[in-house]
Amino acid sequence: MKLKILVLIIAALFLASCVAKENDTTSASFLVIDSLTGNDLEGNPGSTTVFSDVSFQSSIINDNGVAAVSTLTYNPLEDSTEHDITFYMNIIVDQIDVEFMRTDGRNTEGVDVPYRFTQPMNILVPVDETVEIPFVLIRHVAKLETPLLELRGVPSRDFVLQLVAKVTLHGKDLGGHRVAPVSGYMSVWCANFADAAPDEETQG
Repeated sequence: MKLKILVLIIAALFLASCVAKENDTTSASFLVIDSLTGNDLEGNPGSTTVFSDVSFQSSIINDNGVAAVSTLTYNPLEDSTEHDITFYMNIIVDQIDVEFMRTDGRNTEGVDVPYRFTQPMNILVPVDETVEIPFVLIRHVAKLETPLLELRGVPSRDFVLQLVAKVTLHGKDLGGHRVAPVSGYMSVWCANFADAAPDEETQG
């Protein structure tokens, strides 16, 4: 009797594994962050360390980043043919979250680090392709709040606030299944870089 029950359990598990992937309750694909980049000190894109100027020529602007994102499948051996890879495995990235921390452990939002925020979006990332997704890394409003506001009166040679930005992507496949969120980290250095040169000329 026990043997019959064991056989029935094995058969049930086998049948469950044969259900079409687009009808499963979980997605057959997932997101991978290939890179996170932004502007360097000279304003050139592609830097893994982002330099955030809290006051650029007396103006306050956003600092932007770019996430290079790929969609892969959980079983690449089985899903290696066009027949196995379906349209439903492609993923729509519909949200990016950005939060900040410091390596010294002082992580109170609005005091030690800027507030976290969420950006809704709608960008398709097909299977086995890499898509570059632009996003806001530091909002201009954050430069009007502590701790970035206080940096506007400090020359960059005196103090640079070093932050770690955690960037999390959310999405769903085209079958409607949510995929696991994926996170990456960026180094962000904040200071009053734009005002440093005029201050030095005045002192000279």
